Amino acid sequence: MNRVSTVSQTSIRLWGVPVAGAEDRQRKIAGFDQEAFSKSRVICIGAGGLISHIGPTLVRKGIGQITLLDNDVVEASNLNRQRFYINDIGRNKALALTETLWPECIAATEIRGFAFRFEEAIARGIDLGCDVAVCGVDNNPARVAASRYFRGNGTPVIFTGVSRDGDCGYVFVQERDGPCIGCLYPDMADDDRYPCPGTPAIADILQAVGSLAVYAVDTLLMKRARNWNYRRVCLSDGSSDGVALAAARSGCRMFAGGPDNEVEESDAHFRKGER
Repeated sequence: MNRVSTVSQTSIRLWGVPVAGAEDRQRKIAGFDQEAFSKSRVICIGAGGLISHIGPTLVRKGIGQITLLDNDVVEASNLNRQRFYINDIGRNKALALTETLWPECIAATEIRGFAFRFEEAIARGIDLGCDVAVCGVDNNPARVAASRYFRGNGTPVIFTGVSRDGDCGYVFVQERDGPCIGCLYPDMADDDRYPCPGTPAIADILQAVGSLAVYAVDTLLMKRARNWNYRRVCLSDGSSDGVALAAARSGCRMFAGGPDNEVEESDAHFRKGER
């Protein structure tokens, strides 16, 4: 396959090559609309652990456009769980992942990579128009920025995260209106901390969370069923798994909310260990 591309030191744009018949089986899934999916645009905030497991599935399903934003560089310690290889060490993650995703395309997917944090991409005026955003970073300042920016644009955002011990993870869908990520995690709006380097990390939980996030993308773009906006999964203890249709929280510091949202007591241990 010949690759069509544009490249600079801070950005890259590639176009996938359609493969006839590659989407045949998923067309048979109830509610899956290939034409709608292949016209849709997704922005991924981050290009590391979580997005490494979300991005490949989106392009293999034939998404219309995917944009990757990340200013971090690939390190050797990333290779156990992120979609990078030894030759990528030292490269920007968004640019490297863009190139990695290209051969996985089954449609004429446009893949854009920008070597910037989400907040810097906004400041630079990069086109962030999309149908769905996926936030796969490990810090709350970026989550807060994404929540506010896309709510202001009327765009749904899917938030993902994993616990510090690599055992649990969550997916939360912030719709165009209704409860936001701050309603679920009230302290997030005032949390300006970044995670410490060297925390435990493994692929298992990233794959589990990534699959739920990709399914949530489908439900926002097509008529696939979803009766939740919050899912929690725990690898070691199935009784700690959870599902909820979280409501808006009155007094939410991110946005004005509706009635109080009661979070189950069993969630407390997970939220404290989240990153």
